[in-house]
Amino acid sequence: MGRRVLTIYELSFHQKRKHNPSSFAPADLNGEDLLDIFQTWVAGLTTAETHNEGRQTWVSVDDVSLYAPRVLLLDLRVGAYGEAGELVDVDTGEPVGTIADNQAPTGSNRALLFVPETGERAYFLSEESSRGQAGGRIRELFRSYFSRYTDKVTMVMSAVTESEVWAEAAELTEVEVRMEGKSVDVADGPHIEVGRVSHVARPQRGKRFSRRLLKDLKDEKTLKRIVSVEDLPEDRTVWVTMEHDGRTKKFELGAEGAPVIREVLNETTEPTLETPELVNKCIDRVADLCERRGVTWDASWSRPAKPPRGE
Repeated sequence: MGRRVLTIYELSFHQKRKHNPSSFAPADLNGEDLLDIFQTWVAGLTTAETHNEGRQTWVSVDDVSLYAPRVLLLDLRVGAYGEAGELVDVDTGEPVGTIADNQAPTGSNRALLFVPETGERAYFLSEESSRGQAGGRIRELFRSYFSRYTDKVTMVMSAVTESEVWAEAAELTEVEVRMEGKSVDVADGPHIEVGRVSHVARPQRGKRFSRRLLKDLKDEKTLKRIVSVEDLPEDRTVWVTMEHDGRTKKFELGAEGAPVIREVLNETTEPTLETPELVNKCIDRVADLCERRGVTWDASWSRPAKPPRGE
């Protein structure tokens, strides 16, 4: 088990090389459907293309399936390599093998493409794990591919943030800063290696954090005061927990102070979501995003024709 988070990108399309370009619906890109274009392309990807030598990341597409009429599901694998080492049993500390610098321990990731029959936006949602971000690699490759695919349509991919409707109405209930721990030497004792350290701030019982605090957290001085830490490393990550309408969501705070949607799917102590659970969570997120745009996500678009995997 390991922590997994969900990232969402919004895809929009307009005329290429026009001063005042008209928009295209993803289901009708000058007569072609984004779902068909993407499915044909991703099904033909080879590991020679998905392998990212510059970042020393191995990515492969294990399976591509039309989960529902307007939802495409990708089963991916990802792993990092580049440094030889020894494998140890973390319970006993005993060596159990070695790994070469050209070998990558891999894990599974899933990604989904939602293409509504109406409206001007499609959505690419990808699962990230401690092994890496396979969906991010697929997204980068498709962006490059589509720019060459047609001379009539331009695609724009934008990370979705929670700076709008939901976050504005939600209550901020927790701020967490995660960072690498420091090794310490205990007097007359052992040398202790400290892994990840978390500093958590919650409001006093019966009280709420100010909604303004969400924007103020991008200020380092404010962040230090909130979690009572004098020094914060540059590689820290900041997570916020928010509640609204009986729902609780946890997000990583983006650089601009708006929570980029990297929603926690499961913590390290929790099991990985089964595919139907993951898809249902993604359907809820896409339905919310469509509603922001004044479009209704039709339930029939994401209703599987056959029992999905994991049930």
